[in-house]
Amino acid sequence: MSGTKSTLSILKHNFGRPSVMTWGWPLMWLSLMTGVFYGVRCLLNRLVIPFGVTSLVGCSLFLILMTLCALVLPSASLSTGFEDTILGHYTGIGALLLSVISGIPLMMLKVSLYNFTAWTTLRLGERSVFPVIFHAEPETIYGTVLSILSETVIPAFGMSLFFFGLLWGRFKSTDRFRAAVVIISAFVLYSMDFTSVFATAATAVWCFYLRSRVRNVWAPFLCLVSASVSELFLPESLSKIDIFSVQTYADIGTTYFYSSIPAFFMGMVLLLFFIRVLDSFSISLRHEIHDDEYDEYIPAFDKSINLSLILTIAVFITIWVLIIQGAHL
Repeated sequence: MSGTKSTLSILKHNFGRPSVMTWGWPLMWLSLMTGVFYGVRCLLNRLVIPFGVTSLVGCSLFLILMTLCALVLPSASLSTGFEDTILGHYTGIGALLLSVISGIPLMMLKVSLYNFTAWTTLRLGERSVFPVIFHAEPETIYGTVLSILSETVIPAFGMSLFFFGLLWGRFKSTDRFRAAVVIISAFVLYSMDFTSVFATAATAVWCFYLRSRVRNVWAPFLCLVSASVSELFLPESLSKIDIFSVQTYADIGTTYFYSSIPAFFMGMVLLLFFIRVLDSFSISLRHEIHDDEYDEYIPAFDKSINLSLILTIAVFITIWVLIIQGAHL
């Protein structure tokens, strides 16, 4: 009997809801829900349903439901209220406008990195690794609006709320580097898109920077929306490589390189400009907002290093191995 109680206490300590929310517990739920939706995605591909899972309607419904269940609901239910400051502080419309504009050079960086990765993957691996969630380009204005809402606005809100709201608030002000590593890694793993790994990592780095300087989740949210919407107005020479229409790296025209390389450096230069401006803005806020204001409510970093973290890593590794093998198709 004592052995059973000991086992239950170990399970509760490692997997049960902590009395003070740690950073590992939300990640465990994120990984489990991501795994569930990955399994559902694989299952739907083998069932007869009214609409295809890669159709615009099917993809939109899947993305919205996944965002709500994996990001929004955990953020709302796991937040402990005032001490979390999950939405951050409102610091003025000027900083938010800068966040919106910064989405344009971020888009240039993302598209360039995506094109480089797509070419390298085909050159070295001889096949593309398709993302878990994708659909054909919309052909009507209503389809475009639905695509923007389901692929851009709603996921951007969920990711900003979870990664740069709830998860951000679970790290002390002295643990910002560790927070960056955890949040950026989780952001990339949640994407379930092998070809976009470096583009997604660059996006996560910039959103983390915006959260630290503008001090609220609306900055990364607006930047994510701006970056995605601005892709719609890209000239054909700077568009993303369509990995669904190429078979070998030789099918990728040299135009992509001639446009992606200067776009990459231009995006970097423009983001460096925004860094200088936002750094100055952040300095002016230091006397009003103190990063260590809620440190006493936040557990130490090592409180989350337990079996729940190992489970999180195991789930994400399993998902990504299956993605690389193409098990979702």
